[in-house]
Amino acid sequence: MKKILAALFFSFALFSCDDGDITVTSFDLENSDLTPCEIDDKKVLWAVNNEDVYESMSLELDDNRLRDTLSQTILTLDVSEDLEINLSGEDNRLVYRIYDGEITGGEYFCKGVPPGSPRVIEEYVSAGGVAKITTRFNDITLEADADADGIPNGEEGYDPDGDHLDTDGDGIPDYLDIDDDNDNVPTATEKNGSPEDPTTEEGYLDTDEDGIPDYLDPDDDNDGILTRHEIDPDDVQRAIDENNDDFLSPIPTAEVDGFPNYLNKDVFDPNFEHDLQLDHHITRSYRSTIEIKNFNLIRQDGSGEDIRFDSYILGRVDVTRIPFQQFTNQQQENEEDEDNEDEETDIED
Repeated sequence: MKKILAALFFSFALFSCDDGDITVTSFDLENSDLTPCEIDDKKVLWAVNNEDVYESMSLELDDNRLRDTLSQTILTLDVSEDLEINLSGEDNRLVYRIYDGEITGGEYFCKGVPPGSPRVIEEYVSAGGVAKITTRFNDITLEADADADGIPNGEEGYDPDGDHLDTDGDGIPDYLDIDDDNDNVPTATEKNGSPEDPTTEEGYLDTDEDGIPDYLDPDDDNDGILTRHEIDPDDVQRAIDENNDDFLSPIPTAEVDGFPNYLNKDVFDPNFEHDLQLDHHITRSYRSTIEIKNFNLIRQDGSGEDIRFDSYILGRVDVTRIPFQQFTNQQQENEEDEDNEDEETDIED
């Protein structure tokens, strides 16, 4: 902040005149929590400051590499490559304004016609420069819970260096896997039991008391039949077709003394042999950081005054519950087999 104020002071001594009035420019908008919205085909990210000086910074973008719609309030989902947009003309520009009263950003930036009040008393518009948008997952700290199964990433073997734990070897690391042991009982369902149920030292349900929590145990009741083979595949298929794991829980095919088959060591049949797997799609959190590089802000009163920046971190946009598709190795193989069968059928026809 001190660097910014110094730059402003050097450029125009932090003061500007408007009809004889003195306006002190604070420019206190760096590293803001930005709000995105859309006007026609243009994306607008804005931040306001209503303390001491009524000011705003808005970034206007019209680029076909951005998402078609901001219904999920995220500019891009590409976490592998940064997006750079040249600032030029009316389509892509950064605008700094000072007002004569408190500003409500949503009314000013997200409607076709801005309100008549407050009045803009100073305006600076970017000349050149680049807007750099960096999007990354915002759910990969050790304390976060990326797959929303109630177990923190750190406890599920998340490794900042990329060597993540994959208990069932299905190609999806545990911290992103809704079914860590591939038994078709969601981790969130089988990690906890009733107060009287046996647990591990960490407090997770351990039905057969073998030291392995149920959510990591492929045979929860230690009866020699895999848990996944004690669940009716019709129930698994229904959960997949209707995208609702509540159909599982799982629904048992038979109950003895109130226990479903997969938790009752005295029940061995029916034994369902199948390779069905649950839908492993989840939702994730993202953060887009916006940096403006190598630009000037030109005062729009004809004075020629300008402010030069090599880099300015405008701020960030945090979003949650964005759909994230993922497939197990088996599901990918099944999809490839189906595609090959379709191709062979087309050839025969």
